[in-house]
Amino acid sequence: MLLLPAMEPHGEGRIVMTSSVMGIISSPGRGAYAASKYALEAWSDALRMELRYSGIKVSLIEPGPIRTRFTTNVNQTQSDKPVENPGIAARFTLGPEAVVEKVRHAFVSDKPKLRYPVTLVTHAVALLKRLLPTRMMDKIIQG
Repeated sequence: MLLLPAMEPHGEGRIVMTSSVMGIISSPGRGAYAASKYALEAWSDALRMELRYSGIKVSLIEPGPIRTRFTTNVNQTQSDKPVENPGIAARFTLGPEAVVEKVRHAFVSDKPKLRYPVTLVTHAVALLKRLLPTRMMDKIIQG
């Protein structure tokens, strides 16, 4: 990471990472994707703590269901295991501008948040994961 040594002498800066709701939970068939997002969540936490006295702020954007070409692109390359956005999640899907607003805030705010859950689904999943036993979460995710 060559950018960090260039930022440190200035005593300020922002690092904004984008994860996913899949960095909070996983689901059948999405383990590899979720693992990459869990890793990003952990890296963001560690980096934030490592840089706490440097003036460099680290924020993590956690989108949930967002209207993008992501699902279409995955389905084109993985036709045997299509990704769908059915039911309740589809009702709470937001446009990309919702993510843009969180990213903007993370970069320009005097006090950027550590985490920016973007959608209601992301907020709900994070809360439920803290409150419910793992077996119950598994049943909810598996339907």
